[in-house]
Order: sequence, then structure tokens, then C-alpha cells
Amino acid sequence: MLQLQCETSIQLKLPSMSDVLNQSEQFEPIHAAHAIEQVVFVLQFDDALNDASFSEVREAARQFKTPEDLPGQAEIQGFSIAIGSPMATPPSSLGVGIVLHRIGPDGSVENELRAERTSISFRTSLYSRWDAVWSRATKYFQALVPIYARQAKLIGISLNFVDKFAWAGGLNECRPGLLLQAKSKYLCGHIFEVKDLWHSHTGAFIEIDKNTKRLLNINVDYLDENRPEGLRRIVAITTVMTDLLDQPGYEPYTMEDKDIIGFIDAHMEGLHVFGKEVLGNIINDEMSRRIALIE
Repeated sequence: MLQLQCETSIQLKLPSMSDVLNQSEQFEPIHAAHAIEQVVFVLQFDDALNDASFSEVREAARQFKTPEDLPGQAEIQGFSIAIGSPMATPPSSLGVGIVLHRIGPDGSVENELRAERTSISFRTSLYSRWDAVWSRATKYFQALVPIYARQAKLIGISLNFVDKFAWAGGLNECRPGLLLQAKSKYLCGHIFEVKDLWHSHTGAFIEIDKNTKRLLNINVDYLDENRPEGLRRIVAITTVMTDLLDQPGYEPYTMEDKDIIGFIDAHMEGLHVFGKEVLGNIINDEMSRRIALIE
């Protein structure tokens, strides 16, 4: 009888407990593909609409009050003050603004359109990708902006993002330096030495071209957030970007009413690209790749 003996030596390297812990002790974007909790689009005009024009705005907005779009409605109470005007809008039966919205199953606002005497805004917490969200906002602006433009001049175009990253792991092990760039020009350097929670806020005016003065505000907050399922440690990054028009020292812009939507579209796209650059300067490259800011 012939006996064959074969020995095979296989060495398996199992992860150590510290390796497992290190994988879980990290910041996570609040969504699988991105960290955006909310995005807001705002248009500001230089004069408050009179009752006739505002009545037209309210009627035009009514088309969006459908079960599939923005079924909820509320009135904005108070006074509306136009930028550059010392006078508040007098009381009117039409009020100072109207809100159309959709509420999610958890009671939070998913989409909201606000039409006020001097501004229009749309905010959403259902961010998927830029083209889809901006296309939705454009639908509302195309219906309302021409009414405003007949009486008032566009003086501000604003895009605001709230990005949020949650810590996965023990609170005692949380280190913001695992997410943020220590050499970021938008962060106060001393926050990396602070052992407790902190806020880092900065802002500046930036000349974009001969017609446009951009206001950039960045609020980075390291804090604890109360949620129904319990406390979580987060880094929230709020980026507010506003292109200001007809500013002292800048040349006034001129356009035909028919071009105003294209003008807004170009500025929003510029703000979107700029906002990605700002966020990429705040968070590290690893997280930037994870949420597709960079390749």
C-alpha cells in the first residue's frame, strides 16, 4: 500500500482588537453618498412688491400646492423690510409672505418654497445630486422671478449648504482632526488643541468680477446633537455663499427680463463649484474622495 502524506501550512493573519476599534472609530457622512443635510437657494430683490404684484406671485405659486409637490401652506407673519429701504412694508391683507411645504413622515420639512415681498427661497433636505435639486428649484424660480423682475431688481443670489459628519465610536475617542484639515485656511488653528466642544466661524467679501461681490460665511461646529435614538457627536459645516450685485465700487449689471433665469443659473452653478472647493479645503482628502468631492 502506497501512502501519500501532504502537509499544507496556511497562515491567517486575523485583525487585532485595536484594528477593529480603529475601523469603527471614525467620522461618517450622514448619508452614504454625501454629507448634505440641507441646501437652500435664495434670491433677494431691492424693493418690496406691492399688493398687485404680490397677489400675482401668490396665484402663480398656487400651481405647486399639490399632493405630489408642496401640499402644505402657511402664512408668514410680521413685517418685510427691503434691503436699502428704511421703510417696512405696511400691513396688508395679503401678508408679507407665503410658505408652501412638504412634511416628511418624521415631521421634518423635506421641501419648502417661501415667497416674500423681497425674496424667494427654496430649501430641501432631500439632496440627491446637484442637477436634480437645482432643476427642482429652477421650476419654482421660473414661475415666480419674472413677476418680481417687473417691479424690483435682483441684488442677491445665495446658495447655502449644511454638511454633517457623525462620529462612530466612543465619545472619549472622538478627534475632529480625523476629519478636518489642520492647515485649512477656513479653520481657527487653536481648535485642534481644544479638548472640549467648539465653534469656528469666519467670513469675508470676495471680488468675483467687476459686477459681483461675494460674501462667504463658514460656520464649523463641533458639538453633541440630541436625537430620538440618543446623543451623537458631530461636525457640522454650514457654508453660506451670496453673490451681491449693484454694490458700491462695482459696476452695475444690466439684463433683459428674458435673460434673468439664465443669469441666476450661471451664478448658482458658480456658487456650487466654489462651495465644493471650500468644503474640500476644510475636510481631509480621504473624506473628500468618499463623498465624491475629488477623485
